[in-house]
Amino acid sequence: MNPTVFIIDDDADQVALVTAQLERTRRFVTKSFRSAEAALEAIAQEVPDAIVCDLVMPGMDGITFTRRVRETYRTLPIIIATARGTEGDAERALDAGATDFVNKPIEPRSLATRISRSMEEVPAREFLDSAVRAKFDKHGIIGSHPLIAHVREFVDNVASVAHVSALLLGESGTGKNLVARAIHAASLASGYRFVEINCAALPGSLLEAELFGYEKGAFTDAKQTKKGLVEVADGGTLFLDEIGSMPLELQAKLLSFLESRSFRRIGSTREQSVSLRVIAATNADLASEAAKGGFREDLYYRLNVASQVLPPLRAIRSDIPLLAHHFLKRASEYFAKPLPTMDADSIERMQRHDWPGNARELRNVIERSMIFSKDSKVQIAELASAAPPPPPDGVPIPRGLTLEDVERLYIESTLRELGGSITAAARQLGISRKVLWQRRKRHGISEPMS
Repeated sequence: MNPTVFIIDDDADQVALVTAQLERTRRFVTKSFRSAEAALEAIAQEVPDAIVCDLVMPGMDGITFTRRVRETYRTLPIIIATARGTEGDAERALDAGATDFVNKPIEPRSLATRISRSMEEVPAREFLDSAVRAKFDKHGIIGSHPLIAHVREFVDNVASVAHVSALLLGESGTGKNLVARAIHAASLASGYRFVEINCAALPGSLLEAELFGYEKGAFTDAKQTKKGLVEVADGGTLFLDEIGSMPLELQAKLLSFLESRSFRRIGSTREQSVSLRVIAATNADLASEAAKGGFREDLYYRLNVASQVLPPLRAIRSDIPLLAHHFLKRASEYFAKPLPTMDADSIERMQRHDWPGNARELRNVIERSMIFSKDSKVQIAELASAAPPPPPDGVPIPRGLTLEDVERLYIESTLRELGGSITAAARQLGISRKVLWQRRKRHGISEPMS
């Protein structure tokens, strides 16, 4: 049976022409529609093998139609055609999920070839789509502890609602990035991009430009127009890591964007709209920060539509052997070494350890042990059941921490020793009060430790 192709165009003559061209090849069965809305209703009853859709139409245009179809059908061939194209139309169509883009008048043989080629590529696209989903689906969240089962349930619930915002909370190293990717992969938007930015890595002015883009000439170094990440993530997911570090003035712009899903590039007067999911993450206590004025309260409530606190590793000790084996297998593949075993004594020591760096620290310990292993058994010899006692006037630094974690511990210890005095702590640390406030905010130290 010949494949069915839906032809969508508000121009009756164009519909008749394309239909005749395709029917003449005797390779396709065609059905024509004068509006995208009518085609969507038909797709709900019968899914075609391919679609040829006009770009500019009254009501719903070809870009919006493509996004709507992609919410349900990730690999269905969609060819966008236009006679009145402008610069950037092809890019917008492909970003929305179109398989191909052609200009009118369409050469009959070329169109038939494009449709056939798009249908032939469907199995490859389905394989790639399934591979991406398998890599980051909820089953990639390893563990059998009830707290981990609750996280997987959260992923299911959030992913099932299109474009709902989510807030991921928890200590550094608990897997917030992994959970964000799992939500994206489990959603209908998984065929679109997952775009990530660390809000603590850039100053406010650069962060705004990264998020919303800018027009050529908007400022001295703006040599050309640049898309922001909200445009790049259109249709998919935007992950804002370390959201607690975002400057207050930019928080107001982010809130406006979340309310309207529209924005203006820096230097532009044109409003643009996107459709995407925003997932934010932080290890800070945002509720406390909002109460003190360090984070916008209205933005906190807007982000906190669905929230989940990810458990620290010490709260799910029964899953440590499973996670250790997972990291060992990954390290074995990465270093191209045979998969070793792990002795019972090492596993017991790992389960006694408090893991202040959480899963990230566990992964680092496993990889380091794998590098220096000489036989078929990996031994985790450097762990203690608790942090080592500090030297006189010193700070206890557990093994396996990142420099970021060490800096956080040292700032907390200094504040504790000096009774929470910001001025005295800044003087002892050799930095200004402003820098200390910024570091506290970045590390989620919401108030002086007592």
